[in-house]
Amino acid sequence: MRKFIVDQISGADILIFATEMLAYGGLLPSRIYSVTDSEAKVAAYRDYVIQLKKINPQLVILASNLIMRTPRYSSNDEEPDYYGEYGAKIFRYGWLIDQKKREVLSPAELNELETIKKTVPQTYIYDYEQRRAANLKINMANMTLVKSKVIDYLAIPQDDSAPYGYTAMDQTVVYSAIKQNRLQNRVGTYPGADETGYTLLARAVQIVNKRQYKIYPFFASAVGQLQIPLYEDRPMVESVKSHILSAGAEIAATPTTADIILAVNTPGKKMIEAREQLTNPDVTYDTFRNLRAFVSEISSYLATGKLVTVADSAYANGGDLELISMLDEQNLLNQIDVYRAWNTNCNTVGSAIGSTIIQFDLPQEIRFQELINNLIDDVFYQTIVRKMITDDYLPKYNMTYFDLKGDADQVATQAEELLHKSTARYLRKTLTGMSNYQIGIEFPWNRMFEVNCQLNSMED
Repeated sequence: MRKFIVDQISGADILIFATEMLAYGGLLPSRIYSVTDSEAKVAAYRDYVIQLKKINPQLVILASNLIMRTPRYSSNDEEPDYYGEYGAKIFRYGWLIDQKKREVLSPAELNELETIKKTVPQTYIYDYEQRRAANLKINMANMTLVKSKVIDYLAIPQDDSAPYGYTAMDQTVVYSAIKQNRLQNRVGTYPGADETGYTLLARAVQIVNKRQYKIYPFFASAVGQLQIPLYEDRPMVESVKSHILSAGAEIAATPTTADIILAVNTPGKKMIEAREQLTNPDVTYDTFRNLRAFVSEISSYLATGKLVTVADSAYANGGDLELISMLDEQNLLNQIDVYRAWNTNCNTVGSAIGSTIIQFDLPQEIRFQELINNLIDDVFYQTIVRKMITDDYLPKYNMTYFDLKGDADQVATQAEELLHKSTARYLRKTLTGMSNYQIGIEFPWNRMFEVNCQLNSMED
């Protein structure tokens, strides 16, 4: 990868890269790689990026570097082996250590902390903290590259963040370096991860076009925009601001001055997982927000010719079925520019903003195709079909959520049948005139979490 970039860079205007790819070989390797000689590895990475700027001094470099995540669950699918048994306790240990530094722990919390110390082998705690320290060194190296104007803009998303814990402690170090070096306008920090490619590509598009888009956000409820979403560490409204700015856009003061209207669907009093809206709904989604008013406002903006994008952040890991039904009923889905409900709130917001900017001048039919594909993935697969197949289908064939064996095509066929039923139910008006269509999906990682979805018309 490094050689490829060196070979191509002399004729490039802009380089976008993820530090995890160039420093470790990928996001997952960044969590499990050997920390031996980490100082030398950091120096080699830093020297390599400097070399790129020397080869092409006019090159604009836009980079990202995650603050390493601390999952709150036990799984070694993407973490060190010991995280499979002790992950939840390691997360809780970091939370309590951080909370103890900032507040006074209750007797019960102090007792919990001592119990974890006795339960989790200290060698695992040490190893995990060394991995985080190595990751933080890369963050600091990138900060020096921004200060010396080698990197022109750095996004530092926080994967699966929380108000307390290891990730929060690393944030404090990063924030301090940003403030001390006055880099607030050239380094963006916020929750997120998967959407970063959208964000930096959107920034690059505006640099090339010499145009900065103005985005006006509005929310489904006053209370919802102040909620701290699942897997994140700050109120939703603050994250939306950060993602607009990191994408290189401007926050519009009024709808009339905006190029893009960003409609952000919000949770009720607290956020729940999308699948729970079917099995264990939270009444505050009805009492602490007003979807009727939200959809009405979307309709009003569309009627004036405004470009409207929907970031559906009401739930985690899926879309809001009621919102989709209401937008379909009023024939609004085929007028909306972009719809996303991708994993976490900031995955959703960041990808929605980035997609809108990237495809701003594309024909409506291309944007509509992308919107439909996102509905199938983000709403119907993530919210409905994934759980149905995981619970009812995989056990019959000795498959698991994280391993579809050699039968991914068989699972895909089953999912496609269920997705047809979902689209027929929730997109009654949106797909009018497209009575004959085919839904195709594939599982690129041979597991249930990620899926590629495509809806194709079978009309002549």
